[in-house]
Amino acid sequence: MLGTADPVDLWLLLEYKSSWKPRAIEDNGLDDETSRWLEASVENCAEKGLKARPQFIRRPDTDAGTTTLFVARDNAVGRIEVADYEAVREIDVLTADLIPMRENVYFVCTNGQRDFCCARYGLPTFEGLKELVGERVWQTTHLGGHRFAPNVLTLPQGVLYGRVDVDDVNAFVTTIESGDLSRPHVRGRSAFPPEAQFAELQVTGRVEALLDVREDRVLFQTNLGEEEIQIQKSSIPLQVVASCGDIESKDVYPIGGTA
Repeated sequence: MLGTADPVDLWLLLEYKSSWKPRAIEDNGLDDETSRWLEASVENCAEKGLKARPQFIRRPDTDAGTTTLFVARDNAVGRIEVADYEAVREIDVLTADLIPMRENVYFVCTNGQRDFCCARYGLPTFEGLKELVGERVWQTTHLGGHRFAPNVLTLPQGVLYGRVDVDDVNAFVTTIESGDLSRPHVRGRSAFPPEAQFAELQVTGRVEALLDVREDRVLFQTNLGEEEIQIQKSSIPLQVVASCGDIESKDVYPIGGTA
């Protein structure tokens, strides 16, 4: 799974309580003004050289009577609670005064309309997480990588995890809450490109910064000093099934590396 997280500079997670269609971000029941605000927010980030990824989120059994927006960037996540979408449209996600989150927040992909795997495996994991962390877990739309369901995004880590089965939830939460990476489940840190996502798990120290990425190596600053990881993309593909509902396989070229 390593190196398969979509690289993202800014996460934009907007509460949308209605049912989700297969491509929920593009096809939904938002009013025109809010849809334009969402599109403009992504475009404004792009103008600043930032890749923003919008997601819808919800907690089906909870309705606080407000609308929640999370904005995450640079290992920090802020939460905004407003009355409605009209208030959301007043927010500039690049300059908003955010209330920082001190605790981890979990987002589980459960969009079964996009892929059956996400509902089949994601919903039990969501329920398991809810028992442990309560209102700090949300359902979210497609995170990518159907074959890795259940997929879980953790913030402010900004790390995407895969195959977080319901039986793994206790150990998973214990690890995340301690500040560590759940290594058996890591797909990648979304702030990094795929090569660095893979290489991060090969370092001996704790990664503090990404210094350089090249075709054959990745250089990190760690608490033990600079550490270089040699990488190589395989020329021989693996045959994988993209979804639990698929029959046909496809080629995937994995990354390998050494310190």
